[in-house]
Amino acid sequence: MKFVKFAFLTIAVIAIVFSCKRDDDPVAFAELRDRGEQQIEDDAALVAFLSTHFYNYEDFDLVNPESPANDAVRVSFDTIAGVNADKTPLINQVEVRTTTFQDVEYKYYVLKVREGGGESYTSFDQVDLVYHGQLLDLETFDLRLTQIQIPLVSAAASTVRGFQLGLPEFKTAENIVEDENGFLQPRNGGIGAIFLPSGLGYFNLIEPGIPEYSPLIFSFNLFDVVYLDIEPDGLLSSMEDLDNDNDVSNDDTDGDGFPDFRDSDDDGDGTPTINEVELNVYTVNPGEMEPTYAANEIVKTRDTDSDGVTTISTVVLTDTDGDGIPDYLDAN
Repeated sequence: MKFVKFAFLTIAVIAIVFSCKRDDDPVAFAELRDRGEQQIEDDAALVAFLSTHFYNYEDFDLVNPESPANDAVRVSFDTIAGVNADKTPLINQVEVRTTTFQDVEYKYYVLKVREGGGESYTSFDQVDLVYHGQLLDLETFDLRLTQIQIPLVSAAASTVRGFQLGLPEFKTAENIVEDENGFLQPRNGGIGAIFLPSGLGYFNLIEPGIPEYSPLIFSFNLFDVVYLDIEPDGLLSSMEDLDNDNDVSNDDTDGDGFPDFRDSDDDGDGTPTINEVELNVYTVNPGEMEPTYAANEIVKTRDTDSDGVTTISTVVLTDTDGDGIPDYLDAN
């Protein structure tokens, strides 16, 4: 069975990858630096690290990346020196990514040990994973050895920007299996690491164990995904990125200061969004035809169980006045 889940929920998770603090824990910031200048410094530090360090690629079956032998193996790093002098540096194995954030162009780096064979997701969903957070001196600032659920965005906070961008490059596991020791392992889940400049991390926010302006490393093994509807209003949070810039925080249809994905009435017309769309669920048994969808009907999730029965959840973006603007975005 594929472990794909959907929920209308708001989740509060206290994890180091969140850029948030408890109400009784005062937020502290270091003296603000220029983001562009800091990015140049951070990228030089990241390139130096990647050029002088390697990951434990010999522990993985890279000829057969989907092999079950890889499922329980975790990524680790070490310095290229001494008995490791002949190791292949990370700089030859990572992929470079660029993104614009806070009007600055950033580089970050992605190590894909295994993409994963399960489900794709977005920067606005919840991932289940184990992960290791480290600084460039390989000091640990966070370690999760057992599966944890982390919403990449939530009603109150979001993960750091680089985490949001890097994780969706990897897919979830095909299924979850119990190993010989009784531990759950992700069968053919995504395995890798992301290397982030401070501008896509905490920047000048002072966090326990993380000096200000620290580039960050996250390595991880992915298990599962929950497709989030944060509000909930019948629309997946990923559907609220109206300008398709991979950022739901800047989409605010009615200009009330609440992004659509956190707004129960997107267009501010007094009618809740959930009452301006139609929600459908279809069940398709083995051998049956797929449902015929309306022109403005969007599939949100589909899950096929071990008996081959597929459940499909959809939303119809109704347009009562036929002006081309869905009712939930049309205040007129």
